[in-house]
Amino acid sequence: MPELPEVETLKQALSPLILNKRLLELRFLRKDLRFPIPSSQLRKGLLNQTVSKLTREGKYILVHTPEGALLLHLGMSGRVTQSSSIKPVEKHTHAIFQFEQETYLHYIDPRRFGCLLWIPKGQGHPLLDGLGPDPLGTEITAKGMKLVAGNCSKASIKTFLMDAKRIAGVGNIYACESLFAAGIHPQRPARLISTRQWELLLSSLRKILEKSIAAGGTTLRDFHSTDGSQGYYKLSLAVYGKENLLCPVCSTPVKRFMQSARSTFFCKTCQKK
Repeated sequence: MPELPEVETLKQALSPLILNKRLLELRFLRKDLRFPIPSSQLRKGLLNQTVSKLTREGKYILVHTPEGALLLHLGMSGRVTQSSSIKPVEKHTHAIFQFEQETYLHYIDPRRFGCLLWIPKGQGHPLLDGLGPDPLGTEITAKGMKLVAGNCSKASIKTFLMDAKRIAGVGNIYACESLFAAGIHPQRPARLISTRQWELLLSSLRKILEKSIAAGGTTLRDFHSTDGSQGYYKLSLAVYGKENLLCPVCSTPVKRFMQSARSTFFCKTCQKK
């Protein structure tokens, strides 16, 4: 699944393509993705409107116009690609956007877990209302996370990191990588993480996310930028996907186990319980 760096990479790639441009045509090739596509609302709010800004909240991209905002999520396998034509060229193309200056964007999602929704001007959306603080923002603090985690009696620190209601946008890859960088075992109860450990963890998470964004994200399966290019942060991964390979710090073989139906990668020497 595309995580925060991949979504931020997409937002940054989309900005020069569509910012201050008017949407001329909008086509939908199916009626639903994860949720029904509100095609009439999207056409009313987007057609002949100029994109005023693009923002990101967690793993969601918002394309703003004077009437409101398109809420876009990539789900498990979604992509937005730039094309030379309004005609679909790939299987699983579900929506096509034609902007001024012959700019064509195709929304492609084989597994159909993504979404295209509409937020009227001045309104919120249930998918965004419960999101936790952004790990790259200024609102998130070690003291604040320590306080929130203290109320979680059972959640492990990795499960806590991946809960969008606690921290927005962190998925499996960056949870594993940041916990390794901070030397924290992924099964350690979140309520037992000290303020000092939270400071180290949030600092590690921020650095890793920023490096991944600079590298264009991590391409492991489905994610590509709008021009089809792949992110190369996967070359910098320390433990994720490295089962039985040597830890880059201590040379202990990296271990993998299942945690909340996800593969967790860690070093038993560097990340002690």
